[in-house]
Amino acid sequence: MVRSSTVFLAIAVTAIACGGGGGQGDDDPADPDAGAPDAAIPDDGAVDDGDAGVDAGPVDDPYSDLDEGCAPIFRQSIVPEYHVTIAPAHWGEMQHELMNPQFTPGGTIIEPGYHPAQLHIVAGDAEHDPPGVMIRLNGNTSWLQAIRYDEHPKMQFMISFNQVDSEARFQGLRKVKLDMPRSDWTFIQQRVALAWMRGRAGVPAQCANSARVYINGEYYGLYTNVERQDKGFLKRIYGGADNDGDLWKAGRDIKTNEESYSWTRIAAFWDLETLAGLDALVDLDTSMIEWASEAVIGDSDGYNQGRPNFMLYDRPSTQKFVWLANDLDTSLDSDFLPPDTTPVLAPTPPDERRWERDWHHYLIALNEPAGVARYVQAMATQLPRLDPAELATWIDDWSEQIADAAAEDPRRPFSMEDHEGQLARMKAYAPARRAYLQAWLDCWSGGGADADGDGFDMCHDCKDSDAAQSPAAVEVCDEIDNDCDGRVDNVATGTCSAVALDPDEARREAFWSRVYTDVKAQAKARR
Repeated sequence: MVRSSTVFLAIAVTAIACGGGGGQGDDDPADPDAGAPDAAIPDDGAVDDGDAGVDAGPVDDPYSDLDEGCAPIFRQSIVPEYHVTIAPAHWGEMQHELMNPQFTPGGTIIEPGYHPAQLHIVAGDAEHDPPGVMIRLNGNTSWLQAIRYDEHPKMQFMISFNQVDSEARFQGLRKVKLDMPRSDWTFIQQRVALAWMRGRAGVPAQCANSARVYINGEYYGLYTNVERQDKGFLKRIYGGADNDGDLWKAGRDIKTNEESYSWTRIAAFWDLETLAGLDALVDLDTSMIEWASEAVIGDSDGYNQGRPNFMLYDRPSTQKFVWLANDLDTSLDSDFLPPDTTPVLAPTPPDERRWERDWHHYLIALNEPAGVARYVQAMATQLPRLDPAELATWIDDWSEQIADAAAEDPRRPFSMEDHEGQLARMKAYAPARRAYLQAWLDCWSGGGADADGDGFDMCHDCKDSDAAQSPAAVEVCDEIDNDCDGRVDNVATGTCSAVALDPDEARREAFWSRVYTDVKAQAKARR
């Protein structure tokens, strides 16, 4: 989706993207050490330029609790500066790559290769010059939107510290993502959402702050400085003895152990059809905490809304899969997800397609009364952790921290008036969302309003403003989930005529069908 100053529109771009600013395939297809054990962490003797290890920030820093476990480059008290020096020929190649993206058969951007660069980092009072740095373009949806709509399209970047020397690290990091979707007029939506997930919701999430980027001496723009989800991330979350499992983007795109991952286990995951089966192979209660947390902060582009923006980790110590948050840059935004949107089996947003295969396991769990009860409990656990006053303070403090950088951004695709207005709407979102979800939880214990008069109160109705959608409705072929089971046009008898897809949608559907088929076929061949 593309934000307009007056309306929000779904735009048909050259290719259909799978997610938000990063999108499917936003990480390296071939990390030089993705398949190796994580022995090359600074405390194990690897090359590290910078203050190695994690940090909780200065003692007098009011946000030091949010910094706990994160590399110092992600401290909330600083706005790091990345000064990139790159040869004109390589910069010209990157500009060409930006304007001429190449696509997979599924319509997502093929990430271009890396380019050599020199990097000088200013991080508060510290300065660093890590060796062997490489840089490439990153992104998907926002990339396409930027080159279509903006006079000066803004690149997003992946900076690699280990592309030349696979054992090299900067403060324990292999890579950092410099992410800034053009739809985030606040510049801090993902930063706030990740901080809440990590520091308040108790959900494994990336470290992030804001950063300035300079290219060949000139200020290029303001970004969210984001930790990359790789083995280093897994070690920070689970420890060195539990970070060697398979990490999958959306359950399909392998991100670690690329030469040794288990086809059998991921195929069994996609074969699951019952709640009991889920419990046997998935840490479902922990995953439901992540799903509920997405719902609490209104992540419109996350798994709770049927989108393929999630990471799936096959955790060695439990031998179970668990969901991890990914790509939260449309959170806390009423233009994307109104605060009164139901957190269970929500209707498909206007002008959006939901890919039900991505939502397969969610639909299994949330169409079983026992699964719904567990999810309601997860919501009851997570909602009190949302403190609207605290989020308002974060928004005020961090927007003030980046005010000059935002105003000076030469590639900002919106006005400062738009920026300030969206910050105000972001602050208003959390109290409205919390109030609605509290009423939704109260409804489960004592009943609630039935706004559309269809006989189902607001917590048992997927769309309480439309009497044509309710658990008692009969599913018909109208591209709407009439009976509130999260599935569209799954009629009781017969089948609906295939909805005509535009060429890009048809290509993406065909691609993911092949991916799923290939996973199954190769898994069977290896048994």
